[in-house]
This record gives sequence, C-alpha cells and structure tokens, in this order.
Amino acid sequence: MNTPIEKLLINLLKIKSVSGEEKEIGDFLVSELKDFKVKKQYVGNKRFNVIAQKGKSDIWIVAHMDTVPGDVPIKITKDKIYGRGAIDNKGNMAGAIMAGRKLKNINLLFTVSEETDFSGAKKFGSKKGKFIVMEPTNFSILKGQRGAVAFRIVARGRQMHSSLIFKKEDSAVFNLLSVLAKLYRKNWTAFNAVISDGGKKDSIVPKYAEARIFTRPKTLKEYQSTVKYLRRFRANNVRIKIDGTFKPCRSNLFEKGKNALFFSEMIFFKNSLLFGVGGIFLAHAENEYVLRKDLNSLEEKLLALVGKINK
Repeated sequence: MNTPIEKLLINLLKIKSVSGEEKEIGDFLVSELKDFKVKKQYVGNKRFNVIAQKGKSDIWIVAHMDTVPGDVPIKITKDKIYGRGAIDNKGNMAGAIMAGRKLKNINLLFTVSEETDFSGAKKFGSKKGKFIVMEPTNFSILKGQRGAVAFRIVARGRQMHSSLIFKKEDSAVFNLLSVLAKLYRKNWTAFNAVISDGGKKDSIVPKYAEARIFTRPKTLKEYQSTVKYLRRFRANNVRIKIDGTFKPCRSNLFEKGKNALFFSEMIFFKNSLLFGVGGIFLAHAENEYVLRKDLNSLEEKLLALVGKINK
C-alpha cells in the first residue's frame, strides 16, 4: 500500500518533464493545487512556472519541475522508489505540495529549465522573501553553494579527405583536444567537458569541433582566476566563448549551514537555503531512487523548517 506522498510521487514520475518539455507536468501541478491561488508564468510559448499562493506569507518553497534526459524505469521495492527525478526533483516537488496543503499561509514556486539555462528562475525574478530551494541535500540545511562557469571551446581546422597526408593542426579535433588537455591540467573544481561536435564522418578531416564545459569554483578567488584565464586565453585556430558565470554565494537566512557541492537556483534568491530529500550522488544517476522512509518523513521535516523560519 502506497502512502499519499508516494502516490503523488509516482504520478509525477509517470510524466516525462525533460528540460524544455515541462508543459504536461505544469498542467498536472495546477490540477493538484486546488486550494491555492495559482498562476501560470509563461517562459516561452508553451512552458510556464507554476506560482501557487495561500494566505499571506513571505516564505516560498521552490522546486524545479524539469529533469535531465535518460529513462529510469519506475520501480517500487520494499524500501525504494526508482524513477527519473525521484530525488531530483520530483520527490521534493511532492513534499512541497504535501506540506503546502497543511499550511494556511505559504507560497509555492515550481520552475522550468533548472537543469539547463535557469530561464524559469530568471523569469520569476528577484523578489523579497525567504526561500527554501528544494534540492537533494539529505535533509541538511545548506546555506551556500559553489559558483558556476559555463563556456565553450570552438576549434577550427581544414576539411579534406582523411586519406591525404596532413598536419595534426589541420584537424579541428586535434586543436580542440590540445586545449582541452591543457584545461584539465588546471584542476578546476568539478570540471566537466562534453564534446558536442567533432566531425561527421571518419573519411573527412573535420573543419570544426566544439566542446561544452561546466566548472564549479568553490571560492570567489577561484571563480575570479578562472574567468580571468578564460577571457585572456589565446591559441591558434581555437576560441573560447563564455556562456555564463555565477559567483559562489552564501545566504544569511540561517546562521549555521554548510555549502552545497553543486550549483542551483539558490543564486537567484537572496535570502535562501537549500533543503530536500535524497543525496546529490544519486541525482542524474542511471538508477535514481528515493528511500521510501525518507520520502515519508519529508513533509514533517519541511513543515518544521517553515516553522523555524517563521520564528
């Protein structure tokens, strides 16, 4: 027998909501929030944030609706519920809804595009209030997070038949990997690269290659030195394009609290903290799951946290 919050999570898991495809889950949320004053805040033509308010409060519970790609079949065992988004972030969405139903005065915000460009949080804007940003923290209250630097390496070469004798530098892939290897040796925090373009056929020397990079500096000093290095970088046949930068942040909402290892929508809410069910080590994993005992305690823990902030 599934509990109410488990049933809600399972319904959420059945709705695919990869970034960019959140309309269906947004409509589902609107139908679930009948005792709230609900507004759809459109981000583009079809997708929208869901803003739900009840009574008068300056406290907001924030949870993003989107997931990363990748199918994780829904499976329920004695102690776990598996599915894409089980902890990132549909378990937390379910907790926000369940707790919100119990509270007389509360604001809920469900956003789109947290896993990509944060366009949902940006659309909502910077508003006054106290924000509980729900992410997998294993129920720890985190009051800070790393920064973020997103950039691309764009390399060029000379297109030709690969049977010809050519210089290494004629290959865009060689030029890309030479710079990428240099950046890996910088040992920047949480540096990850994805090669998004490296040619089309093995019979053609590629004229163009590109890698997308995301790194999460722990300190302001690391953030500043990373951005400075990228802006000054010069190499033959290679350009670096910075797509977005965010400094590490820390909130004064709570006196005590560690920093998160990850980056989240917290950056867009001045007085905020991170809190939620599950651990970040399971987020985006092939076997993403939430422990049922943790899920069933989420509502109570969230209500207690709202009570602390209200004092």
